[in-house]
Amino acid sequence: MKQIITLVVALAVLAFVGCSSNESGGQSQSGAQSGQVAASNIELGGQPVTLAGIRFTPPTRWKDFGPSGMRKAEYAFGPVDDDTDSATVAVYYFGQNQGGGVMDNIERWINQMSMPDGSNPGTKAVQNTFTADGMKVHTVELSGTYDAAMGGPMSGQSEAMPGYHMTAAVLEGPEGNVFFKLTGPQKTAEEMTKGFMAMLQNIKKAPASAM
Repeated sequence: MKQIITLVVALAVLAFVGCSSNESGGQSQSGAQSGQVAASNIELGGQPVTLAGIRFTPPTRWKDFGPSGMRKAEYAFGPVDDDTDSATVAVYYFGQNQGGGVMDNIERWINQMSMPDGSNPGTKAVQNTFTADGMKVHTVELSGTYDAAMGGPMSGQSEAMPGYHMTAAVLEGPEGNVFFKLTGPQKTAEEMTKGFMAMLQNIKKAPASAM
């Protein structure tokens, strides 16, 4: 009799553990689905851009300035809340094997930010890598004081912009690295980052006829 009772108790424990595991897994899956739904809420209805063997479409809400100088595309958004200026995205492509490596650029971008407490910005930067249509995309995100180039990147002049946020990315395209850089006042830039990430996640390899 004792053996039967022991067996029943053991089976009940196993059943409880199994149910708990299934519930936990369900919550994780739900969280992932919620993230996908949030990304899908960004309307990518801007003018598509094709370069370096890729094609991307900016969010509808962004103001499109088109190409200018070294910038193959440029956009602005905002401001939002109590920010007094908009955030911007610039896209660069310098050609096959040009523009530097992935980590060289990420480290350079990190070093363009300084922390109010004087700490190393590299310890605050959030880096990530994902794939878009089989292409690697490397991102870095950081808030602090931005060392903004004045008069063009080759002028050697800069201005410290406190309370800024930066999200930047290197995409390893079929014809070389493509560089995306978003900067602006923190609240506006963080809001623009939502569309920025949706745009990056939806980048496609350009059809052969468009390359």
